[in-house]
Amino acid sequence: MKDLWFFLKLFKPYSAWLAAGVFLSLLTAFASVALLTLSGWFISASAIAGLVAIDGNTLVFNFMLPAAQIRALAIIRTVGRYGERIVTHEATFRILAGIRSWFFQQLVPLVPGRLSAMHSGDLLSRMTADIDALDALYLRLLAPAAVAAIGVTAVIVFLAFYAPVISLTTGLMLMIASVWVPWVFNRLGRAGAEEIVVLAANFRIRQIDMMQGLADLIANQAYRRFSDFLGQFSDLMINTQRRNNRLSAISSAFTLLLSQITLLMALVLAAIAFKDGLLSGVDSALVVFCVIAAFELVTPLPQAMQMLAKTQKAARRIRQVTEMSPTIPKPNQPLALPGRYDLQLNEVSFRYSDQQDRVLKNISLTIPQGGKVAIVGSSGSGKTTLLQLLMRYYDPEQGSVLLAGQNIRQFDADELMSCFGVLSQRSQLFAATIKENLLIAKPDATAIELNVAVKAAGLENFIGYLPEGLETWVGESGVKVSGGEARRIALARLYLKNAPVLILDEPTEGLDSDTERDVFKALADFAKDKTVVMVTHREAGLVLVDVVYGMERGALCEL
Repeated sequence: MKDLWFFLKLFKPYSAWLAAGVFLSLLTAFASVALLTLSGWFISASAIAGLVAIDGNTLVFNFMLPAAQIRALAIIRTVGRYGERIVTHEATFRILAGIRSWFFQQLVPLVPGRLSAMHSGDLLSRMTADIDALDALYLRLLAPAAVAAIGVTAVIVFLAFYAPVISLTTGLMLMIASVWVPWVFNRLGRAGAEEIVVLAANFRIRQIDMMQGLADLIANQAYRRFSDFLGQFSDLMINTQRRNNRLSAISSAFTLLLSQITLLMALVLAAIAFKDGLLSGVDSALVVFCVIAAFELVTPLPQAMQMLAKTQKAARRIRQVTEMSPTIPKPNQPLALPGRYDLQLNEVSFRYSDQQDRVLKNISLTIPQGGKVAIVGSSGSGKTTLLQLLMRYYDPEQGSVLLAGQNIRQFDADELMSCFGVLSQRSQLFAATIKENLLIAKPDATAIELNVAVKAAGLENFIGYLPEGLETWVGESGVKVSGGEARRIALARLYLKNAPVLILDEPTEGLDSDTERDVFKALADFAKDKTVVMVTHREAGLVLVDVVYGMERGALCEL
């Protein structure tokens, strides 16, 4: 339960909404119980009204008052149910939105060191389905449990005024239905509920793999095999869900059986009380109808408790990610950024895990402010890792990385990133407009600044041909623009950020020679007064730099 308790603490900002939802649920439940109870009494009283009693007096009662009360209870129940649905769902949506925001905040320090080891499909499943599963914590557990606890207590007290024996019997049966039955079916359904969470996550992972690799699967005639495997996985999920649904049906049937047994017991006890003169005829009907209505309070609990394990598993999966320790701990008292941007690596060695060999071995490199260096080498030699250490995506295993003579561990990571402008071999374009993709680098950029960046990146003619200009939608991952134009948009984003240090990781990978030449020409003009660290294996980019280093198996040497 500690996983659920952890998330309950995140509910605190929405306590007013939660309390309002529980209040409306209670109001609706009380109105339902009172309506059926009063209706039973009213029908019975109407049936015997006008009869002559043994003492010769005619039995009469106020017809208008209970009729008005029944009408009022019906209205309260209808309005209460509507309000309860609105408020509880609004509270749930606010909670889930808050948890998602909190979750993303916890992810930021884990990029890229920890998250790079996770499958994107699994992370997506935790961000969506697992967080969605937490809606049951309030809607299906907390609110129904609170209503049942208060409602059952009220019913038992109410019945005690008329028939203490029936009150005791009904209370015992309600306790069995609200505590013992949910506990039993929670135990029976725990394994299946947890299994369906894991299966659903793995199913999404395989779906994403298929969609991302669809072209390769078709080209290699492997689509049918992957599709059949996904179908088998789907059948496994369906069978697991079927077992869970079967338990839900049995729990509902068992609760219904308890309600009917309780009703029968109440009828027998009411008949005995009537015979002994302890209950009148109309009061007997009132008691029996109250017993019938009382079980509506506990009916949702067995199914909710059966799926409690699913919510617990989802909460545990979310916490597993958020409790990962970041690869770059925050300094206790971060230093202010310096006015200079000299970079230095002193005897730096690094490995991604203790089970792997070192990617970098005793690297020493000095790059003065305004210096321009290129690092060339074969794939896997450690070039990109070196860039990531410069930007403090990771901390070196040995040695130190300095900015203006200060260890970069002493700077705040977010402030440090403001020093670097990055153009990589795969710059991400988001499913948004060209303008929105540019504003990622500088949200408050003016129209003039946007136009200057567009012109400098060589996008002016391209955007001029577009009917919607900067408001053109680029599609998911920029599918609606060519690779060259996507790189130019990323280049314009680099211009807008205007950072003093440029990190270029294979900036023209996948581009044709003409586009490559244009990109490097634009970079040469932009980078005149900036520090440049470039990783490349193409000679065209070397015109940007003053010094070229070679890297092989983690070792660096000047060429």
